[in-house]
Amino acid sequence: MAEVLGVSPQRVAVLRQRASFPVPVAEIAQGPIWDLDVIAGWSTSSWRRTRPGRPSAAQARRVLGDRFEIEASIDKGGFANVYRALDRQTDQPVAIKIQRDIQDLDGDAARRFKRELRVLNGLSHPNVIPVIAHGDMSDEDEIWYAMPLAQGSLHAVAAEFEGKEFEIAEVMSQLCNGLSYVHDAGVLHRDLKPANVLRTADGRWAISDFGLARETERMTTTLTWTGDGMGTLAYAAPEQWNAAKTVDARADVYSLGKILQHLVAGQLLPDDDIPDGPLKPVIQRATAKYAQRYESPRDLMDAINRALETSPEWQTDELIAKTLTPIMASSHPTPSAIDDFLSWAQGIHPDDHKEVLRVLARMSIPSIRMTWERNSIGFLEVYEKFCDFIADHTDFGFEYCDVLADFCQRAFAVTADLQILRHTVRALPGLGYHHNRWHVRDVLTTILQALTTPDRALVALESLQEAGTYPGPVEWSFEEFTIRSLQPLLRTGIRKIIEENQQNQ
Repeated sequence: MAEVLGVSPQRVAVLRQRASFPVPVAEIAQGPIWDLDVIAGWSTSSWRRTRPGRPSAAQARRVLGDRFEIEASIDKGGFANVYRALDRQTDQPVAIKIQRDIQDLDGDAARRFKRELRVLNGLSHPNVIPVIAHGDMSDEDEIWYAMPLAQGSLHAVAAEFEGKEFEIAEVMSQLCNGLSYVHDAGVLHRDLKPANVLRTADGRWAISDFGLARETERMTTTLTWTGDGMGTLAYAAPEQWNAAKTVDARADVYSLGKILQHLVAGQLLPDDDIPDGPLKPVIQRATAKYAQRYESPRDLMDAINRALETSPEWQTDELIAKTLTPIMASSHPTPSAIDDFLSWAQGIHPDDHKEVLRVLARMSIPSIRMTWERNSIGFLEVYEKFCDFIADHTDFGFEYCDVLADFCQRAFAVTADLQILRHTVRALPGLGYHHNRWHVRDVLTTILQALTTPDRALVALESLQEAGTYPGPVEWSFEEFTIRSLQPLLRTGIRKIIEENQQNQ
């Protein structure tokens, strides 16, 4: 440290007494440890006086913009420091954020951040932390801005919201309102996470910390999913890392979806780990790939409200199915009906899936296509439950078996998805075998005969192996002349399944 500061070890002890001196990053038995890069930054900043003589009062207590007198450090991060300060104009405490390492950004990013600070400086909304003033210190590559002093962050209390869906909805309503206001002003956040959602003095939740932190991390950070380093990455839309200069409002919607997931679970979870409940399909769509996401925070909030709706006409599964079946069977289903269907279907226990089957079995090709394009993750989850149900139950009417099989055929024809193929081929042998329905067998054969590539044939074979763990379904589904019409991998695999089942009888 003495070498970095260019002083003797004895002088280091004196410098350490200054209030502005960086705090150590750790303590061991031998004493404190400092980050030498931080020490070097302090040494070359105006915090350290290098000329002889007694420092002035302004130097002893740093003043920014001839207005904000810094009093104490609140937080120090990898790219910015936050301080408590006194606003001399109002005699009120404020928070000052000093963004460092501006030289690491490309010119567009720095200019955009400064432009957004100017825009934010003129905005006023109860769910947005206002920018009171801002400035930069060109000689030190720092940008600073002042904002009201907050009472804590959402990150600190996120665990308390687990299981409290209506309280979560109130928080999300405030965030969606604030973010919509900012988007309307032409500003994106790009770094939305619970730590950047602050509680105001009057108890509201408000969004803070716009812009530059995301750009700085994108330019300088090696991504990791370990320890505390996962925080910002976990809430960022994938396109922010792949094409940061082209992101739009949907990137912030993704981050809102991750915040919603965090609140519902009470903790930060991996992407595909979402607790069951009415908000699960909302989270899935908010964090889906770009084209399937909600287009705006307002759309996300509308979906949250619909998911938690408790009006009388939506109290029974029978009434829901009766309402949705004709809409989903039509050639022009409404987007809201699709969202309502998936939200309802994903929340139903697999054992109570009969009413969902009524809607699925009548879905038209346009309806399947729109649902898949709108929320493929949600549709896939509902379809998997559907296939589990029809494979295990033996009490369907004969004609209804044909209707169910035809829906499977439409679903795969529209999506051409390997997971849809996997679930379909696993379910149809049992459905046909238990009900002795040749039409079901014909549908299965038609699907398999269209598989000409080894990768798709392998997926189908793995599903047949799962369906053929006990004698009956696979043997019933295939005759030798049918097997000869299939892709070679399937021919060999099906014969082996039948042979092994016969030996085990």
